Amino acid sequence: MRRSFTLPFALLPGGLVGGLLGCLLGCSAAKDAGQGTHGSDAGGEGGLVIPEDGGGGLTTDGDVEGGVVVDPCPEELKEIYVVTNGNALYRFAPATVTFTKIGNLSCPAGFATPFSMAVDRKGTAWVLFSDGKMYQVSTKDASCKATSFAVGQSGFATFGMSFARDGAGETLYVADYNGKGIAKIDTTTLKLSFIGSYGTTAGSGELTARGEQLFGFFNSTGGLPTRVAMIEKMTGKLGTVRNLTGVTIGSGWAFAHWGGTFWLFHAPSSSSQVTEYDFEKMTTKTAKTGLGFVIVGAGVSTCAPTERPK
Repeated sequence: MRRSFTLPFALLPGGLVGGLLGCLLGCSAAKDAGQGTHGSDAGGEGGLVIPEDGGGGLTTDGDVEGGVVVDPCPEELKEIYVVTNGNALYRFAPATVTFTKIGNLSCPAGFATPFSMAVDRKGTAWVLFSDGKMYQVSTKDASCKATSFAVGQSGFATFGMSFARDGAGETLYVADYNGKGIAKIDTTTLKLSFIGSYGTTAGSGELTARGEQLFGFFNSTGGLPTRVAMIEKMTGKLGTVRNLTGVTIGSGWAFAHWGGTFWLFHAPSSSSQVTEYDFEKMTTKTAKTGLGFVIVGAGVSTCAPTERPK
């Protein structure tokens, strides 16, 4: 269980006090030497944090296992994951625009193929297949297990999906492929709860999050162009909408936010390409073409940076 709390020194076992004091001195020295410490620079997530007011305790933000604080955001979960229509799972590093293949999904899906994907903070990829069934896939080795998610809840057969921060936790949001609006899924009960319609024609959309903000990447429909729009999580209504000129969806699309910009995966030809999009500046830049495969889902955990790392 991920949690934050303060431990007064007086209540800690003697051995642990010594270890923590040693870590404080070592971490301080490493910081002064410009070396950094594990989990200390990723948006304040993970590791040991010394109170700035000089208080008599240690604040931890992460998982605690055997008295040791474990970084809840390892480096690999700060990158983007994508899945192809051929069942291949890749990790995408936006900083270098490179793909690393993790493996092929072994989900018992028959003739169904991957449709969309979201990734949680524990490193599990939630992959929806074209038949509406949901699977949990490891981002470490692409191993797969079925879930008891009931297909067609509230009329949502297939959908785009993404986790977004909600206070201290995260929520799985989904966007109906037929443009009905958005819903959320309880990842414990796997119950889907409808939130609301977009309030306007939107069409099919993929989702991603920038911190607590939810965004949709919508295919052209009813004469409307391809668009990226902010979505109000409490109502489903669209906020600011940006038209994308020169971006053709093609045979598959997905997107994710990382480092202050959006990364669009679309396939105007026989394979996907990557386009970087700045929502505020409304600028696009082709990052990579001719991937040799078609990306149909992308997931980025809430560990990912919302600003470009320095």
